[in-house]
Amino acid sequence: MSKGFSIDDVLGDQSKVTRPAGSRMDIVMLPIEDIVDNPENAIYEIGDVSGLKDNIAKYGLRTPLEVTPAGNKYMLVAGHRRHTACLGLHNGGDARFDRLPCIIVNYDSRDEEVVALITSNATARELTDIEKIRQYEALKDALSRMKEAGKLSGRVRDAIAEILGKGTGTINRLNMVSTRCVPEVKEMLARGEISMNRAIECSKLYKVQQVQYAKNAWAPMPTLSGSQKIAVIDALVKGPLKEFLSGLKYAGANEYNYTYGKDGLLSGPYSILCENHNVVISQEYADRFKAIILDPEDQTEILAESSIYLREMFSRAKRLYQPEEEKKAELQKAAAEKSREKAAKEESEHWTEAARAELGRFDEWKKVAQAKELGLVFREYVFLDGGRMVVAVDEESRNPESEQGVFPYSRYFMARFSSSGERVNRITGERTDTKYCELWDWMSNLVSKIAEDLQARARAESD
Repeated sequence: MSKGFSIDDVLGDQSKVTRPAGSRMDIVMLPIEDIVDNPENAIYEIGDVSGLKDNIAKYGLRTPLEVTPAGNKYMLVAGHRRHTACLGLHNGGDARFDRLPCIIVNYDSRDEEVVALITSNATARELTDIEKIRQYEALKDALSRMKEAGKLSGRVRDAIAEILGKGTGTINRLNMVSTRCVPEVKEMLARGEISMNRAIECSKLYKVQQVQYAKNAWAPMPTLSGSQKIAVIDALVKGPLKEFLSGLKYAGANEYNYTYGKDGLLSGPYSILCENHNVVISQEYADRFKAIILDPEDQTEILAESSIYLREMFSRAKRLYQPEEEKKAELQKAAAEKSREKAAKEESEHWTEAARAELGRFDEWKKVAQAKELGLVFREYVFLDGGRMVVAVDEESRNPESEQGVFPYSRYFMARFSSSGERVNRITGERTDTKYCELWDWMSNLVSKIAEDLQARARAESD
């Protein structure tokens, strides 16, 4: 706090009106209709004055109002709640309050009047959080103008602390919320949706994070859009990383072959203009860069940030810097691979259809057992290697309208045996300790095993 600072430095002799002891105060009775509200008092909430109204009705107005001339009226400086209570009594027909005791004070400037208003209210009652913020902002503005006019010596912050009776730590926190919080956060504070502590935490964040943090106490930084990220990659590939990326070998490689990078690819921050925003790019690690978008109106504010890896630049760099002969060879190789894949798919589909047709002839398979009293029929399919698949069906589940080439039963189970007659796993054909029959939960499994066998038979015949 500045040495020797006093409220007298701000208000001069007029500050004596706030001193109850040792100072003469001339009280005049003014018509209540001549007393008007002070617009600066919008800082504070009048709130419920019913209790105060009852007290004044019983004991009278024992503390005079403080007013200042305003044309042919008098504007309140101190006593807005008392005035509201008296106005209610007056409007209710109580003639005792047609005139109210007032102290008339003349101020040299509107700013001195604001300081006096705040001085009279700062400790009069417990303020809400938003009232504290509004009070601080109004006082700071008034004192700053007085400082510029040479009417205040010392630091504005110290004067605020003195008037509000708060330590500099509290003043600093009020300043953080006032200057750093976005309007939406202040509105949430005013509505009582968040606490002062939450607002203070919001003030430490970038503005784009504050509303979400106010709501959830957690707020990640927004990331660059897809188009913005592409623009950054393009600028890096064609600009400062060109020498490095153009020297890489791309034949037979993919993006994960180039995740290592090296330090010093960017000697310092690199800036580009993207969608009317300034994007600053820096190298974080050998393989990673950070791009941040700055607020055009405040270059200390970040609107979004993203990490960009070297592997994300691979495709763009390959298109730009791979030799044409390598590109042609890779295209030919890719076309050949695609042709092989197509042929393999067509062959797989052919044998799958053949297997479905074989299952559609299930009733022609060799019958190996029947349990008439249970309605079960057991038939077998013999694999090329001599192994067998015994399938049991519930005859009652046969669909007489099933299409040709479609397995006609809806209820079935099976057991698989090796060529030596040993029970084996239904999928792998390996030995199993399971001694109970297994359900074929998916017809596709049954189809695939028969398809594999049919394909194996065809290969054996061609050999």
